[in-house]
Amino acid sequence: MFGFGKSRIFVLSVDGGGIRGIIPAMILQHLEQRLKEAGVDKPFHRLFDLMAGTSTGSIIVLGLTAPAENRSDAAFSISDILRIYENQGREIFPPARFRSLRTVSQVWTERYDHRPLEGILKEWFGDLTLKDALTNVLVTAFDTEHTKPFLMKSRHFPKGGVTDLNFYMRDAARASSAAPTFFELPYIQALNREDQRFSLIDGGVFANNPALCAYIEARKMFPRAKKYTILSLGTGRASWGYPYEDVKDWGYIDWVRPGKGTPLFRMIMRGQSECVAHHLSRIDEVEYIRLNGLLDNRSELMDDAGDRNIQRLKQAAETIIRENEEKLQRMVSLLQRRR
Repeated sequence: MFGFGKSRIFVLSVDGGGIRGIIPAMILQHLEQRLKEAGVDKPFHRLFDLMAGTSTGSIIVLGLTAPAENRSDAAFSISDILRIYENQGREIFPPARFRSLRTVSQVWTERYDHRPLEGILKEWFGDLTLKDALTNVLVTAFDTEHTKPFLMKSRHFPKGGVTDLNFYMRDAARASSAAPTFFELPYIQALNREDQRFSLIDGGVFANNPALCAYIEARKMFPRAKKYTILSLGTGRASWGYPYEDVKDWGYIDWVRPGKGTPLFRMIMRGQSECVAHHLSRIDEVEYIRLNGLLDNRSELMDDAGDRNIQRLKQAAETIIRENEEKLQRMVSLLQRRR
């Protein structure tokens, strides 16, 4: 069921990016349709041996692996997940009448009330845990108390032997998407270790593109595999740049100012993502299929859930799909031959 003993392992990796999660959701919806047309009518949890996500990506992969009541089918389709972004995005990122004032207040406190997000995650996942996931999953976060990356996992080994810390899916998604300055960070409980609680923030601070984390995990889980195919989905990249004349005299506030889009954090996340893509594309045993694209003049903000921006993000997804025809066809062909 989970690919043990197979020569080719399939991994799905989804970046962080807030409301821009619409982009990978639309790409997956398109891939699903193409697979059906090719005669492959299987849910994603039966096609991928491991799914990894950061922030909004964690919500997508957990949504695709959360079991329905019968514990064999998935509770959500990718179309369900896409509708959730479209219909409930405004609850998580409510529009501000005076956005500039909210941006200024973000310097001293979090920008949004975390309770609507927690309520939606509770509605989606209930009391499901990572251990309930229908395939192997990996969700990234960062431990503020021990200042180190924190990977929440559910690994289905055929003979047991590994006991991962178990968390409610809703808590894992909440921790992975606790973007600093946007949401209050959570303090979550490990269900199988009553004495362990963790102060966690968004995994995007070290792995906005979690594909390298996923590859390392896949290597540990499937050491006999000869090939690791990684479908890595971005949430769009902005076409911005910071000319020398603009940045040469910046001080601390300029580098982290929300009104400028927190340039330092943008560069860290962009740099990490590009570095991951560079390394994975040069490992012989890895077939790294990366789908991402420029947002051009569309909104690059992770928290603009307005109707106009939703449409812009859909258009960006359609462009990425159109420009990556060859990669998508390659993925369909590989999954067709999966045994």
